[in-house]
Amino acid sequence: MDINNLCPNCMNEMSGGGCPSCGYRADAPQDNSHALKPYTILSGKYLVGNVIGEGGFGITYIGFDLNLEIKIAVKEFYPNGFVTRESDVTSMVTGYTTNDPEQYGKWKDSFIREARNLAKFSNLPGIVHVRDFFQENNTAYIIMEYVEGETLKGYLKGRREPLSVEETLEMMRPVIRSLSKVHEAGIIHRDISPDNIMIQKGGDIKLIDFGAAREFEAG
Repeated sequence: MDINNLCPNCMNEMSGGGCPSCGYRADAPQDNSHALKPYTILSGKYLVGNVIGEGGFGITYIGFDLNLEIKIAVKEFYPNGFVTRESDVTSMVTGYTTNDPEQYGKWKDSFIREARNLAKFSNLPGIVHVRDFFQENNTAYIIMEYVEGETLKGYLKGRREPLSVEETLEMMRPVIRSLSKVHEAGIIHRDISPDNIMIQKGGDIKLIDFGAAREFEAG
């Protein structure tokens, strides 16, 4: 497989200078100077593509597992305002000298611990599956299944009428049941919203982006 023929925007094969699947152009400007450059390879087997989401503590990229030859999502620990990176020069993340490196280490350890905990629930329906996690480039990464489809936010925006209570409960039941198992293990998502719920082509629902998840102790 020639990875240079993979579209960094959708990970389908490109033709010439563009992608027939998503319309991406190879000469399209990149405006994320702090994000990993497309075609970066992590852990010797995960190809990084374009950014598909960014929050206060992380950047999510579309990716490709070079061993299994499947699309993936790559979540990078990147606490905005606490670290920096010039991706044209290096993939390494560096902390601002005015910030506390010990605090950064604690956040990174927590990020990895949450990935380890969530990986235990990869058999549950309605929740994005964690495939791998590791540390590299002075930061940490979570490899997750890539969920194709439409966000609940986009789906609702395209509907003429709002969902009924019955439709909503039927749609969300797999997510609710799986979340109850996750909560029993002491993990809460903390960012459930229509932006983080994907409707797949077959109609199945997946809750994605556990980047804000935190452990808690029942009192």
